[in-house]
Amino acid sequence: MRMRSKRLKRMQLISAGVAVFWGLMSLAFAEDVSEIRVRNTGIGPLEEQSVMAFTSLKAGEPFAQARVSRDVRMLQNSGRFSDVQVQVERAAGGLIVTYAVNPRLRINRIAVEGADYIGNKKALELLDLGPGDLVDDVLLGTRMQPVRDHYAKRYFPDVNLSWDIVPRAETGLCDVTVRVHEGQRAKVKRIRFRGNRAVKARDLRGVMQQRRVRLWSWFTNSGRYNPDELAMDVGSLRSVYLDRGYLDAVVGEPVVHRARRKVAIEIPVQEGRKYTVGEIAIDGMELFPEAAVRPFLPLKRGADASMRAIRQTADVIRDFYGRKGYIETRVTYDIRTAPDGTADLAFSVREGTLARARDVLIRGNTRTKDKVIRRELTIMPGQILNEVAVRVSKSRLQNLGWFSFAESALVPTMDPEYYDVVFEVEEMRTGQFLVGAGFSSIDKVSGFVEISQGNFDLFHWPFTGGGQKAKFRAQLGTERTDMELSFVEPWFLDRKLALGIDLYQHERRFLSDDYDQENMGAAVSLSVAAGRFSRLKLRYAIEDISVENVSDDASELIRAEEGSRLKSSMTLSLSRSTLNSSFVPTRGNLSSLSGTLAGGPLGADTDLYELEARTSQYVPMLFGHYLNLRGTATVVEEYGDAERVPLFDRLFLGGAHTIRGFQYRDVGPKDETGEPIGGRTAAYVSAEYNVPVVKNLRLVTFYDMGMVWEEAYDFSGDFNSAWGIGVRVDIPGFPLQFDYAWPIEADEWNDQPSGRFSFLIGYKL
Repeated sequence: MRMRSKRLKRMQLISAGVAVFWGLMSLAFAEDVSEIRVRNTGIGPLEEQSVMAFTSLKAGEPFAQARVSRDVRMLQNSGRFSDVQVQVERAAGGLIVTYAVNPRLRINRIAVEGADYIGNKKALELLDLGPGDLVDDVLLGTRMQPVRDHYAKRYFPDVNLSWDIVPRAETGLCDVTVRVHEGQRAKVKRIRFRGNRAVKARDLRGVMQQRRVRLWSWFTNSGRYNPDELAMDVGSLRSVYLDRGYLDAVVGEPVVHRARRKVAIEIPVQEGRKYTVGEIAIDGMELFPEAAVRPFLPLKRGADASMRAIRQTADVIRDFYGRKGYIETRVTYDIRTAPDGTADLAFSVREGTLARARDVLIRGNTRTKDKVIRRELTIMPGQILNEVAVRVSKSRLQNLGWFSFAESALVPTMDPEYYDVVFEVEEMRTGQFLVGAGFSSIDKVSGFVEISQGNFDLFHWPFTGGGQKAKFRAQLGTERTDMELSFVEPWFLDRKLALGIDLYQHERRFLSDDYDQENMGAAVSLSVAAGRFSRLKLRYAIEDISVENVSDDASELIRAEEGSRLKSSMTLSLSRSTLNSSFVPTRGNLSSLSGTLAGGPLGADTDLYELEARTSQYVPMLFGHYLNLRGTATVVEEYGDAERVPLFDRLFLGGAHTIRGFQYRDVGPKDETGEPIGGRTAAYVSAEYNVPVVKNLRLVTFYDMGMVWEEAYDFSGDFNSAWGIGVRVDIPGFPLQFDYAWPIEADEWNDQPSGRFSFLIGYKL
């Protein structure tokens, strides 16, 4: 029996549905079922009870369409039958319902032939079938895909699979033979373009799914010849030209040269000429003057006639109407090119009708409260139906991280001027339980457990659906012990005001060989948006800080710090972010200003203030590379009756987070024993050049420079600097940073530094 089309299963389901529909449509009124029969349409043995165990329809009961449909689904989902059909016919005593089924055969023996490269045994493991399993052509067709995928990863693009099923009708068993036709291995060694002058081959290859074999292909499996991907690449390559104004560009059919295991691909390109925008006409605007929309158009006369910009212009015109409630406005465009290299654009507007939102409905939320969802929406009942606001609302729901999908729809009502706005969501799991272990050059070996809920509800069981965030984390290691509990209410007092509460205990043994430090405290914060990209935050913290286990050989300054001190502080900060990503940004800026006051009117044992400024700029470069420039300046100083800034509040630099190439906290002042004691002024700058290699992998080179000074507001004197190289593995939730740095300049306390390796889990933006 040869392999049938993958459409077989679909055709079986359709035929079953048609049979049921035909039988039901022949019944004008509900009648009683006089008899239920089972018919075997296959060649294997069939026991009637194996079918009746999945059916609910009974003889002597009224015929019910819903019950028959359920029976068909149950029989299909049982996995025992290749085909299920229902026939209904009238008889003298009532209706006769017949379940016609084709039972699957059980495997007696299964063998694989021809899998020379990976081995017949490995291919059989990938099939995941053995004696006693049920089988038919449809199931076998599905089980072949892992074998195909395995071969594709090993550069076999032409692998073909066929099989025979030899039944033993009297026993219901069968023998299965799977034949593998491997074909030849094919690695794409070269991709060339013929005729490209305006666009570099590197840029064209960058948009292709088909890749060449590179040094790192063993890690990424890139370089496999895939005809389907190559066919789709033709459209992507043409889009590159269209988006640059080459409206006549033609990308020809790729020519594939195969020589043994090597594949060379040549793609012909006819670029044509580059067009610029000429006249821009807008027809069909009757409700509003053209002058009202023209200032917002992204395309101007003389600009490149980019197809992307042309489509964006059409979207801007449509959104102009959508914001004003004129739904279903349609905008089309026509491009007329001229021999002089200009392209005249004519946008045609079919104006929609003015509509209002009668009601805003939310469907599909089984846990999340309506109130929590509605506060994220920018469209309200009774308002003019702003289509852009509907899209923004949908986007905000998607970005909450609570739903696997969020969709919106406009549903007409009896009144043609009113529509219901329906948001359909599907809940997803928002709680996490993580257990892991890690290692870094600072913390050494550590393990952690973390429980978090991104859609928490503090006051209602089962504590989900309130839109709050809660997290508990415990970390235990050779150099640290941390316990943290945090809670965030993003809509405190039903306002867009975020309330944060933190409880923590940090025991840090990696700060120094001469002492340990333990911080135990609580903090409460309020933050609010201060514009589109900025946020203002006020935080109060009270903590008990202990310096313990002071070494007998420690200096007098460090021994004077031994004991506990209570610190009560208030911090006001303003942050601004225009980053294009919160994980691995490549463009934008992240900056913050903060001021902290401890003691004085806030009480406790520590009187000081701290001022800090931070910035991080991401600059896109050629070929997808980007540059990250970071800088920090901090000043801390005692006031009032305080005689010094405590050791735990002094400033330190050095290590994987700041100036790489120097030991952790080793930059700046030290006591007579050589132990770092920090300072009251610190400044640090860094430049890091990033080169994406493949997805989730980057190479970097960097330069760090900074210094810690003893006195407040003193930025004079030596600086420390280092340069180095590194690797970034961008695994979401577990990013890795590997660096090796060589010092260039050193201060008087670091006169003989050497190269240093550092390793971190996590990044610093």
